[in-house]
Amino acid sequence: MNCRKAEKWLLKSLDGRLDGRAAGLLAEHLEACPVCRKAAAQYRSMLALLRDGRSAEPLPRFWERLEPRLREETEIVPFLFWERWSLRAIPVFLALVVLIGGVLYITPQASEMTRSEALLLENADPISETSLIFASDKSETRTMMLMFASLDEKTPMRRPTP
Repeated sequence: MNCRKAEKWLLKSLDGRLDGRAAGLLAEHLEACPVCRKAAAQYRSMLALLRDGRSAEPLPRFWERLEPRLREETEIVPFLFWERWSLRAIPVFLALVVLIGGVLYITPQASEMTRSEALLLENADPISETSLIFASDKSETRTMMLMFASLDEKTPMRRPTP
C-alpha cells in the first residue's frame, strides 16, 4: 500500500467509516511506515483537541507578525488592481489604434472640387454655364461675372493677377 492511500484510509478510520479488512491493511502499513505513523498521531491529537472543545492557542507573537502583513496586503491591493487593469487595457488600446489607423488609411481623403469638376459631377455642361455669362447684354455684367467666376477657383495658379 502506498502512503497516499494510507492517509485517505487513516482519515476514514478516524471518522469510523473504514471496514475491517481495510483497517487491517492500514494497521500493517502503519507498523511498517514511520511517516504515516507520525501523521496518524498528529491526526489523533487534532481530533482530540477538537472533541475537547478547547481552542488551540496561537504561537507567541502570532498577532504581532500577522497585523503588519495584513496592512501590507491592503496597501498592495490598489496597485494590483491598476496593474491588472493596465495589462488588459494596453492590448485593447493597441487594437483600437491599429483599427482606426487602417480605416483612416483605406478611406479616401475628401478634397475640394473646382467649379468645373462640380459641374461635371452634376452632369452639367461647363460650356453652357460659360455661354450664359457671355450671353449677358451688358458688358459690365459680363466682366463682373467672369471675374467672380475666376475667383471661385481655390488654387493660386489660376487666380488673376492685377
